[in-house]
Amino acid sequence: MQLNLFRNILVGFVALVIAQLLVMLLAITMMGQIADKLQNEQATVVEQAVGSGVVDAGPDLEMLAKSARRGQLMVLVFGLAGLLIGLIAMIVASNYATRLLGRLKEATRQLADVVLDDELTESTSDSVDDLELEIRQMMRNIQDSQRLCLDASPLTRLPGNRAIEQVLKEKMSRDERFALCYVDLDDFKAFNDTYGYARGSELIKLTGEIVHNAKAMHANPEDFVGHIGGDDFVLVVASELAQPVCESIITEFDRVIPEFYNEDDRMRGYIECSDRYGVVRQFPLMTISIAVVSDSRREFCSPIEIAQIATEIKDYVKSLPGSNYLLDRRTSMRAEP
Repeated sequence: MQLNLFRNILVGFVALVIAQLLVMLLAITMMGQIADKLQNEQATVVEQAVGSGVVDAGPDLEMLAKSARRGQLMVLVFGLAGLLIGLIAMIVASNYATRLLGRLKEATRQLADVVLDDELTESTSDSVDDLELEIRQMMRNIQDSQRLCLDASPLTRLPGNRAIEQVLKEKMSRDERFALCYVDLDDFKAFNDTYGYARGSELIKLTGEIVHNAKAMHANPEDFVGHIGGDDFVLVVASELAQPVCESIITEFDRVIPEFYNEDDRMRGYIECSDRYGVVRQFPLMTISIAVVSDSRREFCSPIEIAQIATEIKDYVKSLPGSNYLLDRRTSMRAEP
């Protein structure tokens, strides 16, 4: 990379020098021709004046010719000075580019060695500039992306538990009002056992898309969608937007879920398979349950507390027939204005 850069700089400088030399030679040649012509004209005028006995020989063309000669010298001097300045500028630029490439090479090495859990050390140099700050910010972004990628679901590509916890902590630290929507599928295991892993994975992927689309249509762009695992999803949205988001999820899920069943099961309205205890039971067509926990009416100490409350509400909602969502309206220290 450095050789290519130096070669490009050198080629550019040589091209500039050649162009400047050509201009200089052209200017000097033209001015020399003008000076010679003026001198010849001066000699002719003098001869004519002497022959005619006229004292005034007309304009002093000799002075103009000398001025042209001085112009030649000035063009040569200024041209050489320009070349010298250009050479110095090229050396300075090359030196700066060399140092810049060295720093970029070191930054590339550091980026390649970024470890997920390592804390980035702060620079001890007094000459920290925008480039170093941008490189360090890039390294932080890479670490964040690593965490999200390692934690994300390979099926839905949605962030996982670590990202969910981080979002909740950030909102709690900013004292920001939010609602956590815990989304869970009802009787998914029976469906998965009956129709197989591939159909179950397809349904989970579609559910993630439904949740994400509901957030995109009814919530803010910066709101969050995560995948806990299996058939469990999480949304973190503004408190006042939880209701339309949940209603949108339920409406779309109930619309598409019959298409995942065979016609006979769809007509009967249930499937038959063994439960976790080995007893053959009838399981209705799948529904979706959403537990909503908001900090509008109560305060939370940690994401763990929020998760525990959401699990309690989810267990109750799943006991209700059909697809439902339920907002926890219990209060604590915080009262809604």
